[in-house]
Amino acid sequence: MSEPDIYWIMEKWLERHPELKNRTQDIRISRGTMTLPHGGRTDLIRATIIVGEDIEGYDPAQDFDLYEYFLSTDQGNRELSQSG
Repeated sequence: MSEPDIYWIMEKWLERHPELKNRTQDIRISRGTMTLPHGGRTDLIRATIIVGEDIEGYDPAQDFDLYEYFLSTDQGNRELSQSG
């Protein structure tokens, strides 16, 4: 498995949403670990932003392609499957 490069994802996300570049101080990235029921451990990574009118109505599904690479079993390259 591969750990998502959260900083790469955030960079690409901000390229798509340049109106939020002035709010980078409102974005928080946090990490943690979790033990799964079968005893395996996994890392958790979460990115959040403080709610504001500029993201009202935002649907994260519109940017799914930014992290689908890390969900894929074939991670041959880091090209986006769709252009922004």
